Amino acid sequence: MQVDINNENIRISGASLKLIEILQKELTYTDKSKQYQLRHLGRTLWGRQSEQYKKIQSEVHGFLYKMDGQDLITNSSLLTHLAAFITGMQINDLRKETGTKTVIPWVNKPYPLRPYQEEAVDLMLLNYRGLINFATGLGKTLVATHLVQRYKKRTLIVCPSDSIAKQFYTQFVDCFGKKKVGFYGGGKKQICDITIGITASVVRNIEDFKVADLGMVIFDETHHTPAATFWEVAQGLSSVGKIFGLTATDYRSDGKDIMITAGCGSVLIRRDIKWGVENGFLAEPYFIVREVATGGKDFKNDKLKSYKEHVLNNQIMKDRIEGDARTMMAAGKAVLILVDEVSHGEELAKALGIPFATGPDKKAQDYVDQLNAGKIPGLVGTDGKVGEGTDTQNVDVLILANFVASKGPVTQAIGRGLRKQGTKTKCLILDYIPTGSSMLTRHARNRISFYEEITDKVKII
Repeated sequence: MQVDINNENIRISGASLKLIEILQKELTYTDKSKQYQLRHLGRTLWGRQSEQYKKIQSEVHGFLYKMDGQDLITNSSLLTHLAAFITGMQINDLRKETGTKTVIPWVNKPYPLRPYQEEAVDLMLLNYRGLINFATGLGKTLVATHLVQRYKKRTLIVCPSDSIAKQFYTQFVDCFGKKKVGFYGGGKKQICDITIGITASVVRNIEDFKVADLGMVIFDETHHTPAATFWEVAQGLSSVGKIFGLTATDYRSDGKDIMITAGCGSVLIRRDIKWGVENGFLAEPYFIVREVATGGKDFKNDKLKSYKEHVLNNQIMKDRIEGDARTMMAAGKAVLILVDEVSHGEELAKALGIPFATGPDKKAQDYVDQLNAGKIPGLVGTDGKVGEGTDTQNVDVLILANFVASKGPVTQAIGRGLRKQGTKTKCLILDYIPTGSSMLTRHARNRISFYEEITDKVKII
């Protein structure tokens, strides 16, 4: 039995039929969102007989391998993941670094690395693929900055959104100067020694980057990798020598976790919120979860209807959230409120007299900057705009009015309040249980279990 590895893939030859079956099972995933669509369509005879049902049925299972005769071929990023299965085989490792060396001097040297950040950089220099899993506030961007400077090869940093890309661009320009840093997206197509690219733009022009002499690709917010555009970029640039991912949550709720590994590799180092708090690098969270008697109709299995009934159109819940925010701002606390629906955010912001940061508003980042500078008492933001990747620094009170259920989005949301700033060492996090909804109550209990993994300072009122 033999294993040949290059930058793009792994080829396993001469394996037994039993081992091939095991590997095929290991490299097959189930798309839970497709499963949900099937269940929904399958409730009626018409739905089960529809072409859409047949199409979705063929897409429920995804495969991260292909067969070439009796050889199994899969992504090279899965090498560590498959290590236990290929032990004892003859391994020919043909992976290699790419790109030519270049000079990347500091213009303004950033903060020095903490020991755990130094460890992350060392691991990335030693490996071809891997994930850096740091909780929000533990310095993923700083790690990327030092890594690029030390590696001294052309690098593409792929960001999931315009706002995150602009944050990276600003920091890298400050460190290395405009001549060294290009921006790819939003009408710009600048490929330099360091290129900050928006995923949607990179994927449409992947051929430009295949010939850009890249030595390294870094994906920010890597849990987006299974999204079609991220996956296409990861596959399209798989020949690049080094590919890494940065994330606070290397898992997903849709069953596609393994695709993160397939795109960027296994976790090289993990430092979560609990570790960050215990070691004094993150503010200590205090959770207060209020039970709110929302009344109304209980839509047991319909999240959208439940959300509208018990949050969006529920005056009792809206008064509770608004009242808490008003009380905290009156006490001089900087308040960030995260919402799921734009209409909810607009209503809250108007009632409280504070800005609303949402995707279509070009001033959204300016609002975040104002909150960080203490120029406004509070800010309402959607999950998509502020809940992930945004550098919110000055948050004394975080109000979670987004009512999410999955661990990844919950963890990302909590991270908005835990960056240390000045004398800040604690953050109060408010959440709510709409007791009139069995589904939203169940989701709230899930969130509480996540909170209790971090700290024992969780109080239900």
